[in-house]
Amino acid sequence: MIFSTRMSVCIADLYFDEATPPTLELEVDIIRYNQWLTPVAGATCTPVSTIAVNLWRSTDELLSKMKDGARYKIRRAGAKDELSYEFWNDGNSEAIMRFADHFDRCAALKHIPGASLKRLWILARNGALDVSFVRDKFGELLAANSYIVTPSRVRILHTGASFRATTDQIRRALIGRANRYLYWRDMLRFREAGVRIFDFGGYYTGSQDEEKLRVNDFKAQFAGDILHEFNCERAVTLKGEVAIWAIKQRGAWLAQRRSRALQSQREREERHESSLPVSV
Repeated sequence: MIFSTRMSVCIADLYFDEATPPTLELEVDIIRYNQWLTPVAGATCTPVSTIAVNLWRSTDELLSKMKDGARYKIRRAGAKDELSYEFWNDGNSEAIMRFADHFDRCAALKHIPGASLKRLWILARNGALDVSFVRDKFGELLAANSYIVTPSRVRILHTGASFRATTDQIRRALIGRANRYLYWRDMLRFREAGVRIFDFGGYYTGSQDEEKLRVNDFKAQFAGDILHEFNCERAVTLKGEVAIWAIKQRGAWLAQRRSRALQSQREREERHESSLPVSV
């Protein structure tokens, strides 16, 4: 359970059907039930899907179920690419800032929001944040992940690989292998710690967004199972009801702003392409 405060509103986040303390309603204004198996009575619930790997399998079983390309790239990365792997789960402030800086650079190239440092700090204070990195032999950071951690299940929060920062195809291929190697080392580490489920943090169920479909394809390489769950939110107090309304209004405004920014970016790129000389 994660406690946070937003504009004097106390929020409790519960994850993956964890037990709800009987006195919780006396302590908070809002309860959020993240990735619940069934809708929560009296709460506003939204269906969500994700893809997850059962870590109770043996190392050989985990590898054998992966797609051939992913298995080859992981083995090559470990044997030939001279990569270094590191992680922190003790709230190390330097590691958190390093992760946020890396992710923000990757997010800017992808035109998506950067990491919320406030959320990272809240998770770290509650002992629920894990960050991991893979570097090349020169020490350059290639890929990084952050996770929400519970005793039996971990979920990807942010993931950033730096392949968009280069047009060198050899370098991009190295970063792709490093990214898969990072996931693999994380899986093995979490399994050793007794974690049962490795959650990739979402699965797109639509058919129109090509970028999200590519992300689906990447996650599917690890041979997980698609899960259909619910995110639910319940106001406990009047203050909580007002806060939920205000948060939704702000979320809608931010979504519209991001949509307009992406559209403007696409239009600029199209104008640039149309202005280029045509070879005949």
